[in-house]
Amino acid sequence: MSDYPRAVADGWHPIATSAELKTRPLARILMGRPVVAFRAADGPAVLVDRCPHRNFPLSRGRVRGADIECPYHGWRFAGDGRCTLTPGAEAPARHAAEALPAIEHAGAIWTTLAKSPNAPPNLPHPVGVAGFDSFWWAVRPSQAGLVDAIENLLDPAHPHFLHPGIVRSATVRRPVGVTVRVLPDRAEAEYVENAKPSALMPRMLEGLRGSSLGRFFPPATGQVAFEGGGALRLAITVFFTPIGPDRVQPFAHFATPRGRAPAWLKQAVLRAFHVPVLAQDQAALRAQARNIARFGAPKYALGPLDVLFPAIQSLAGGETPEASERRLEMEL
Repeated sequence: MSDYPRAVADGWHPIATSAELKTRPLARILMGRPVVAFRAADGPAVLVDRCPHRNFPLSRGRVRGADIECPYHGWRFAGDGRCTLTPGAEAPARHAAEALPAIEHAGAIWTTLAKSPNAPPNLPHPVGVAGFDSFWWAVRPSQAGLVDAIENLLDPAHPHFLHPGIVRSATVRRPVGVTVRVLPDRAEAEYVENAKPSALMPRMLEGLRGSSLGRFFPPATGQVAFEGGGALRLAITVFFTPIGPDRVQPFAHFATPRGRAPAWLKQAVLRAFHVPVLAQDQAALRAQARNIARFGAPKYALGPLDVLFPAIQSLAGGETPEASERRLEMEL
């Protein structure tokens, strides 16, 4: 895990949504470590995906009652890794599978590779909060550097070029006042717009936009939120799970206030709009990652609109920055 910033290496990360974890074990990779998730007697369990007997992947097995069964010799393991059955023997083998901490919270399954885990993080509002229509979207893993993927979500500059007409206009820019706050546990940029958006997606979903916010919560969570009329219109919170040094899986949580529109309709519209945006972002991140590999290492220049990038790097690295606040103007 030395390839990862300290807060990321020691952090809790989602590896599946609750809806994904049904009757079959799920194979996942977290920071290069293959793991398997399944439902045990007292809730979700996560084991290292290797039977201690003959190194067979447990994820190819079955869930038998509250245990997972290795398909090679039938050894069964409980959620804490204990062997509960060795077929043909009077007593189970004393060898255990390696178990990882696991919790189920706000509709997702979380685990950590830390040897001495911290308490699970408080999730950003409105994840897990009543009064909102919400849904999870487990996005397919894609090639991207972890910090690059987070910064892409929170970057205000690229939508004019990467998502023209969908997220931002390719031709129209307006003056925007920006307040950047860096706190010990997060960093955020508030963009005060007070205008009707020019691009298709925000025009249909928001109407008049008062302000938008980009927030980073360590170890690897980004959030964009849109407000109008003094109330939250939409919050998209993305938990970026690191699979490898240049591969991530985003788990996106969408939340909108409950209203006249049914939740299923809002989910369908949000997914439809974000499918092309997601494809464009993933293509750009893939090209970025491949070009970094060509040169052997990243080399970043800091531009005037890159207001959150330094704080993302600092907080993901486990640093605790001093609280600060500054204001600036830009055109978006």
